[in-house]
Amino acid sequence: MATTGEQKSFAPALTTLLVECMGLRKGESCLVVCDRSRMGLGSSFCEAAKQITTAVNLSVVQSPGPEGWHPDTLLSLEREMAGQHVILLLTGRSLSHTDARRRAVKRGARLASMPGITRDVLLRAARADYQEIAEKSKRLRDIFSAAETISVETELGTAMDFSVRGMEGHSEDGLYNRPGRWGNMPAGEAGIGPEEGTAKGVMVVDWSMSTIGPLEEPLIIRVEEGRAAGIEGRQANALVERLSPFGRSAFTLAEFALGTNKWAQLSGIVLEDEKVFGTAHFALGNNVSFGGTTDVPIHLDGVLRAPTVTVDGRPIMEQGHLL
Repeated sequence: MATTGEQKSFAPALTTLLVECMGLRKGESCLVVCDRSRMGLGSSFCEAAKQITTAVNLSVVQSPGPEGWHPDTLLSLEREMAGQHVILLLTGRSLSHTDARRRAVKRGARLASMPGITRDVLLRAARADYQEIAEKSKRLRDIFSAAETISVETELGTAMDFSVRGMEGHSEDGLYNRPGRWGNMPAGEAGIGPEEGTAKGVMVVDWSMSTIGPLEEPLIIRVEEGRAAGIEGRQANALVERLSPFGRSAFTLAEFALGTNKWAQLSGIVLEDEKVFGTAHFALGNNVSFGGTTDVPIHLDGVLRAPTVTVDGRPIMEQGHLL
């Protein structure tokens, strides 16, 4: 349990995130959503928000089972989120790729999704320069949006090629201070959804993987026609078991992105790892948020280090260094 002194030092960090990143103002409403494992963080955010506005509520949701979030939980949550100005999602399992989140943002909420967040990660997030992150993220987003093909390689054996023709790049800069803006906190990435059915090759996920955490050894994922066709490594079974209940579509290569946050650290928490400048991540599962049609209740990110990235035959990153 945090001491009183630690709580006092933590409060300014939360206020920074609420004001600078979320744009919370007096008179606005703020909903904090957490599961029971993060009630402490949820309460801390509520106390910080109450220093800014009085319309603050905490919603504690039931953690999802192996099959994902229960429909009744999502329906109830969607009702609570209706009409909110600022929404913070502090859950172990991500709510980012749910219709409840999409509809809240479509209605104009400013929303930050923080699956797996910890106190230390939040402290680092509060120290980041989000204007710098925004500039780097938007530059890469525009490169991806204009691209037709992308290739990714690493010294450990990653060799991926895919089309992004007709797809739109995305960026998460942490500045969710306008209606309808949303993303992760900590923020700092730019990416794109591969054109479905085009990805092929091998990706070697060497650092961390959603639902698994830090890896004991790399996961080697062979991709054919846009889907993972084989997974090897000490923790391969754990990944397959998470994806298999949702059918073949859950193995879809859903996203490719680069981290743009030099204040983030490789902590073994995917939420932060994927934002670290010099890393890349691929995701399997739901790609609706990235312009695809694979609507399954799972989206798992795998982080790899020091990628070399080529866009339409032109290198833009070499071993994690932006060119």
